[in-house]
Amino acid sequence: MDYQKAIQDVKKGNLKAVYTIFGSELFLQQEFLQILLNQFGEADNLDMAKIDLSEQSLDAALDEAEMFSFFAEYRLIIVENVQFLNANSSQKLSTSEEKRLLDYINNPNEASVIVFVIPFDQVDKRKKLTKAFQKQTAFIEVNPLKEQEVSRYIQRYIEGEQLNITREASQELLVRVNYQLTEAMGEISKLKSFSLTGQPITIDVVRTLVPRTLESNVFELTDAVMKKRVDKAVQIYQDLILMKHEPIALHALIISQFRLIIQSKLLNQQGYLEADIAKELSVHPYRVKLALQSGRRSNLKPLAEFYDELIEVDYHMKTGVGIKETHFYLLLTKLVSLA
Repeated sequence: MDYQKAIQDVKKGNLKAVYTIFGSELFLQQEFLQILLNQFGEADNLDMAKIDLSEQSLDAALDEAEMFSFFAEYRLIIVENVQFLNANSSQKLSTSEEKRLLDYINNPNEASVIVFVIPFDQVDKRKKLTKAFQKQTAFIEVNPLKEQEVSRYIQRYIEGEQLNITREASQELLVRVNYQLTEAMGEISKLKSFSLTGQPITIDVVRTLVPRTLESNVFELTDAVMKKRVDKAVQIYQDLILMKHEPIALHALIISQFRLIIQSKLLNQQGYLEADIAKELSVHPYRVKLALQSGRRSNLKPLAEFYDELIEVDYHMKTGVGIKETHFYLLLTKLVSLA
């Protein structure tokens, strides 16, 4: 079910008995739940239960859903951390639990609204239960948005809040949060507070108030290396060390970035588009875009050879061979020789 259509239906009071929110975009999850809550009236009159399946059983959730409220028209039951639709999840249902769940979603209590929250971007579509959820519930996807979608969402929000922010500042914000909507909305709250001073939000304000994520810094580091900008790469690495990031942890992120570059390059050569690659690798589309841009500068063979070297250095670092802080500088001489 389309996310925007689901929100419009809820605002009109057209409630479904069973919702499934599927995807890792936390902000959209919370936005939908808040809009749903608003339809149930004041907090004092709200008959709601929250069930966390990492701590409680599915039977407890269904028990709540089958109850009738004594003081409200509807009961709202939010079931968090639903993992049993995933392929390799340790959260398993017994035969009786699965049967009871199937019976409920096929014939729900119309006096209850139950929401299953699946905080992942993929489910096992081969499962009978997954097919039933997709067919019988309002199945709403909140997967990470594409770069352009995040940009449009943020722009609409800025206009709605009438924030005095420059185009360059807005772009800088998105870059600093890797075009991740949840992170962007969190940082905008800082910018809203600044706007109360009456001053415009400029790019310098964003650079002061919005820190780069560690992943963003590591991408900038690997990108500098791929462009053979050794001085910049060394400066970024030294800054990260001064920020108390452990060399072993930084090296692991560098490995992850090169792995993504190689995987994206391979899939792109097989005809996969950016969105398909992001879904296949379960990463944000913006990361794939940046990885493909970096990968275009190098051939696959030297990239793969260097990746093997990274793995070997990772082993040396973890077993205490050499000085942790100097491994990166030794690797730079090989990095800049990539074709």
